[in-house]
Amino acid sequence: MGLAMLAVAPLGCAPTPEQQGAAIARAEPLQAARARETRRFDTANFGLVLQAALGALQDTGFTIEETQADAGLITAVKLGDARIRVQVSVRRIPGREATLARVTFQRVVPRPGAMLAMGEVLDDPLLYRDFFERMSQSLFLTANEI
Repeated sequence: MGLAMLAVAPLGCAPTPEQQGAAIARAEPLQAARARETRRFDTANFGLVLQAALGALQDTGFTIEETQADAGLITAVKLGDARIRVQVSVRRIPGREATLARVTFQRVVPRPGAMLAMGEVLDDPLLYRDFFERMSQSLFLTANEI
C-alpha cells in the first residue's frame, strides 16, 4: 500500500491539461505577437547582432543566465517586484545579408504548493520596442565605429 501511495503522490503536482493550455495560450493572434517579438537587422554579422542583444539586456538590468552563441540563444532574468525572464534567439536569413532577432519576455509567477512556477507572457509593445531600439543603437554605433 505504501508503494501505491508513493507512485500516486507525484501526479498531484502535475498541471491539468487546462493549466498547460493556459500557460501557452495567447490573448492575441500569433502573427501580431510574432511581429512585435521579431526584428530584422540588415547585417549578416551574426555575432554582432548577438552582442547587441546581450548589451541591450545588460543595459536594462537583466542578468545573463545562459548563452549558447553557436545556436544564437540567450536567456536572462531580472529580479524585482516580479521575476522577469527573457529569451532571445538570433538567426541568419539564408541567402540574404540580414539577421533576425526574436525576443520574448515572461513574468515568472510562483504557484503556491507547486514545484514549478508558471510563465506569463508580457505583451507590452513598449517593452519590445525599447529592447529593439537599444539593439539598433548598438549596431549603428558599432557599424560606424562611434
